[in-house]
Amino acid sequence: MPRAAKTNSTKVSPAWAPAAPGLWFCNWEIWLEARRRLDRALAPLGLRTREFWLLAIAGAGDVSQHEIAGLCGIDPSSLVAVLDDLERRGWLHRQRNPSDRRMQWVQRTEAGDRLFARALPRAQRAEARQLAVLSAAHQRQLVAAMRKLVKNSK
Repeated sequence: MPRAAKTNSTKVSPAWAPAAPGLWFCNWEIWLEARRRLDRALAPLGLRTREFWLLAIAGAGDVSQHEIAGLCGIDPSSLVAVLDDLERRGWLHRQRNPSDRRMQWVQRTEAGDRLFARALPRAQRAEARQLAVLSAAHQRQLVAAMRKLVKNSK
């Protein structure tokens, strides 16, 4: 007997959904929703979440590809294709480190700066909408607790 087609109203549950989810599960669920929101917010600019974060990191100037891969949790070989695309679109520029030819520096271009300046307010609004279920005080507490976890994990 054929299976019934799923409708948009059907919610798929993960195979493992704990009754009292802890940090890792909650963090993953929050990130998935944040990524969906950010992708929707950035779509009119032709930008996706991963590209947005790469532009954010490259904005610091002269960041090595290896550093970017570590910061983003991306395999360096996978990062090359994404950087190639961003460079082809005129948003990033790569340059060999003159003192170490094996290393490439990544920088945002002027076009990348302009795009990031348009994307950042969209990202901030998406974040604010996701946090809107919390009071202002709870938002501050959550962000402070998360910053503490980040600081202590380094």
